[in-house]
Amino acid sequence: MSQHLFLILYSLFFTLITWHKFHHGLFLLFLLLPTYLIRFNIGPLPTTLLEVMIWIICIIWLIKIVNKKTISYLLSFIYKHKLFLISIILFLLAATISIFTSVDTHAALGQWKAFYIEPFLIFIILITTVNQQPSTNKNTSYKLLITSYILPALIISGLITSLLAIYQHFTGFLVPHAFWANNETHRVTAWYGFPNGVGLFLAPLVPFALYLVITKFKELKTTNIEYRIWNIIIIISCLLSLVSLPLAIFYSKSTGGLIGTLAGIGLLLLIYKKTRLITVAVGIVGLVSLASLPQLSNIKQELLFQDRSGQIRLSIYNETWQFLKDHPIAGAGLASYSEKIKSYHTTVNGEGIEIFHHPHNIFLTIWVNLGLLGLIGFILILVTGYRLLVTDFKKNRQIPLTNYFLIASLTTILITGLVDSPYIKNDLSVFFWMLIALALVTQNKSANVDTLEKK
Repeated sequence: MSQHLFLILYSLFFTLITWHKFHHGLFLLFLLLPTYLIRFNIGPLPTTLLEVMIWIICIIWLIKIVNKKTISYLLSFIYKHKLFLISIILFLLAATISIFTSVDTHAALGQWKAFYIEPFLIFIILITTVNQQPSTNKNTSYKLLITSYILPALIISGLITSLLAIYQHFTGFLVPHAFWANNETHRVTAWYGFPNGVGLFLAPLVPFALYLVITKFKELKTTNIEYRIWNIIIIISCLLSLVSLPLAIFYSKSTGGLIGTLAGIGLLLLIYKKTRLITVAVGIVGLVSLASLPQLSNIKQELLFQDRSGQIRLSIYNETWQFLKDHPIAGAGLASYSEKIKSYHTTVNGEGIEIFHHPHNIFLTIWVNLGLLGLIGFILILVTGYRLLVTDFKKNRQIPLTNYFLIASLTTILITGLVDSPYIKNDLSVFFWMLIALALVTQNKSANVDTLEKK
């Protein structure tokens, strides 16, 4: 009864906040992405607190934000980004078709709603809301929403999550016994109940923490006291995050998250002219050391899939590939992989292993869930996103500062996705579509904004 009362009161509070100031509702949404873990039923329908917030935002957006200008912008978007529109249609159409190829229609509908439809709605809301923020400077309004609400909310959420994970490392608080008791699997899990959830959520936030430090230091001279205080809070949160996020990923022993984080930061250092040479030098020294030093043999084995975890992944990839060779067009359908892969399941060195919910590779996961049509749509979304982020470089040899960090975050997701599935989770799918929305927004608003290097 107390839980239901809390949910009702919070939903009313969130509705009032969002109705009064829509961008505050967006801030709370991204701050509380992990609340998909708070699950309950509304009548016979299962839902989550995150889902309730998404639908409240959607309803208020329809009532207060949508107007002729919104419709005009969406039509203009369709006309301007035809390839992107086609990729979205392919992706969502494949997700819809995959409901009917599933072995469990009820579970498939839940995934369709949570991983595809609702994140896409947030994408639509972001690209229209950001473009309609009132301001005397057309470039300031979009930047203000991104740097003062959306990204700070994510960083603060990541900071709290990482601090919990660090606390868990020393206390075992909330860590499932199987991960805490075994010295070989002494890993933290934060809220998620499994270690990789920590790396999947935190890794793509690291570039944004660095971005906000750079951006907000420039804005400390503002005469608005409240805005200056908020900027200081953001800077402190980001500086703490630059330490706590990688540390939490390390304590979770998420190899994919660590490599993804290094790839994202490494890409930024490689792009920036002043750090390019030293980044290349450090990379070469690192590779030579990895290849030659016996002290690093454990890391080398892990990177080359030679340890037990790597062998398990190779086995998963092989059995998934065998399944996809037999079902290349339709895949398995939504929420059906663990059931349909059973007849293809193998052992690792004679040892039986559990059947996982997904094949631990983002491209195999999309293919097996959505079929070939969905994989094509997903790849086209990625290609279009990257193309939009570098468009300004082709035009005037400069890329807006925001774009560098969007590229770094998206790259972090893809590198992590080589050994995991950083999309098939409520918060991660919303985060992915946020990145794509911001790629579109920054491309449309790129004139006269900061760049990493002034030439």
